Amino acid sequence: MSASEPWSVVYTQYAIDFISEHVESKWVLQKILEYRTLLETVPDLGRSYDPDYPAARTPFACRELPVPDTPFTLYYLKEEEERRIVIFCVEYQRADPNARFSSIDRSLIDW
Repeated sequence: MSASEPWSVVYTQYAIDFISEHVESKWVLQKILEYRTLLETVPDLGRSYDPDYPAARTPFACRELPVPDTPFTLYYLKEEEERRIVIFCVEYQRADPNARFSSIDRSLIDW
């Protein structure tokens, strides 16, 4: 693959379920989708996720991207070889960090 090709962006079932259950505003949904599109061309837009709380850490390196003007953050994996971004979690920014990622299903959905 060429470095100039856009990255593909997919969601996990967990992220889709969260969006379906908790994002009630069409405007907020549009903002989340805009940031998905941005990740296709700027995969390093988010910062490395490195929480202070050991219970909030993931067993894998990931990135976080707060979605401006919304209460949500996207958590994603950057898969270099596949040129793929996997948004595995969408969460309230003020959620309890100790409960973060406790029941994530990593099944991929191309949404």
